[in-house]
Amino acid sequence: MQQHTPTRAEHHRGPIRLGERSLTVELPGGSACFHYIWLRDNSWSGEARVQQTGERKQYTAAIREDIAPLAAHFDPSEGLWIEWNDGHVATYSTAWLERHDYSEHARAARRHSPRLWDASLGSLPAFDHASVVGDTEGRLAYLDALRDYGAAIVRGVPSTDGEVERFAQSLGHVREVAFARVHDVRHDPAGYNVAHTPFELKPHTDLPSYSWPPSVQLLHFLVNQAEGGQSTLVDGWAVLEEMRQQHPEHFRVLVETPVPYQLFSETEDTQARAPMVQLDTEGRVRTFRYSNQLALPLDVPFEQVEPFYAAYRVLGSLIDSDRFKLAFKNTDGDLMTVHSHRVLHGRMPFEPGSGARHLQDVYMEWDDLMAHRRVLRGEHMPLSATAPALEATA
Repeated sequence: MQQHTPTRAEHHRGPIRLGERSLTVELPGGSACFHYIWLRDNSWSGEARVQQTGERKQYTAAIREDIAPLAAHFDPSEGLWIEWNDGHVATYSTAWLERHDYSEHARAARRHSPRLWDASLGSLPAFDHASVVGDTEGRLAYLDALRDYGAAIVRGVPSTDGEVERFAQSLGHVREVAFARVHDVRHDPAGYNVAHTPFELKPHTDLPSYSWPPSVQLLHFLVNQAEGGQSTLVDGWAVLEEMRQQHPEHFRVLVETPVPYQLFSETEDTQARAPMVQLDTEGRVRTFRYSNQLALPLDVPFEQVEPFYAAYRVLGSLIDSDRFKLAFKNTDGDLMTVHSHRVLHGRMPFEPGSGARHLQDVYMEWDDLMAHRRVLRGEHMPLSATAPALEATA
């Protein structure tokens, strides 16, 4: 059957322009273009959604390839109404169109830009424990700081065994890993990791030996009375941004070269091989794994070895420089949270006979912390596309 092609007059009325495969409407923030397939696929009208849950019922692959409006009109105060050529009638509120506008200016406005920092930051954002655990505003301030800086300190956390786990569970879910759910960090001559020694720990990320390393680490200082042992933190994304700007070829090598890592004990083993730097689809750094002490021998083609070491040498020098490194002494009851796909942590050497030093740490996932932030802000529930005024008058 030959498909009827609507005339321009049938296509629209009001501030709307229809093209061959997309339409343009004037939203309060400016012009926005939407593809017909995208609008039809994201309808909330009729049988497009499971009414009980709001989940999608429309099966994308079943949408006809020549999907287009038979008629459409748009009013900024009411929204967009479309009669589709497959018989479906849908409405889209202006607020919904604004939220999901995928024009470049709208996407740029929604994109979060973390606050990259170096040693000039001076100190991390710090919060009182009672405020974070007992007050929504205080908890949001802590989560906002983590989102911006990738690290924060909570002070006055009770120095009791397992408190770091209880704190983590008030925010989300503990990430189970090999070795221990709650890991004790103190001087242990029989320990399986350099963290159990009194030696310096260069800034690093934990467990790069997992294909997906834990993305959040919480370190609780139950007692920190030994001489030395200052904590060190480095914003790895800030270091990588300098690499990208000043040494683009080295940056490319870090993105492309897989590095093997291993952390093991007598009863557990973790091994993974992946580039130290992984980018998202827009080229922004999303995962940084760096642990000089856990790296295994590089296993790449012969011609890639020297370029990697040239890049690795520059990277390591920047990470260990005073320009990028914060160094400070945590006190008893401090709980340090780091986004461990971004911020590297370490410590200076300490004298184990000079006083007690005992940390406990657990791992979490960044997604869970940011989900908790959205829930507290009331931002996690989807907005229905349905425009009631148009539904009633269509």
